[in-house]
Amino acid sequence: MTPADLNGTRLRSPGVPRLRSRAGFSILELAVVLVVVGIVTAISTGRITAMRAQQQVLRSAGVIQNQMEKAFAIAGRNRAPIHILWNATTLELTVTDRADTAKYGVTSLMKDFGLKTGEVTATRTSTEVYPNGFANDTLSLTITTSRGGNTYTKRVRMSRAGLVKVI
Repeated sequence: MTPADLNGTRLRSPGVPRLRSRAGFSILELAVVLVVVGIVTAISTGRITAMRAQQQVLRSAGVIQNQMEKAFAIAGRNRAPIHILWNATTLELTVTDRADTAKYGVTSLMKDFGLKTGEVTATRTSTEVYPNGFANDTLSLTITTSRGGNTYTKRVRMSRAGLVKVI
């Protein structure tokens, strides 16, 4: 028989210890990986904070828009005036009937979105929506938040004719 067996591997001489390689990582390789992960985390943390703040403003503006549009739909369906109330201290937008006996929707921007007093301003504290599709006045809410050196602002504007836009 030749020094190589049929598979092409060399035969070991009897009495010679065989060296085995061990599977695993050296401490240096682990340290390099940890340093790279730390650098990537440090760079991305600021961007993630900015993205969360931007999404917070967009989502809260979308919820306010839905509540305002819902007020026009309920007024037309119930054939009764609907009252939209803005509370600046609790940051709540409430859609109720004119007598405030039935609540059709309450949106708390402080509890639901973590906004603080002063980050949301409104042009009016109350507006009435009539069944004919008109409101007694326009209503505009401005949401502004600053995080990580960036300022994000969205404005939700409701016209007297029922057009609700996020600007």
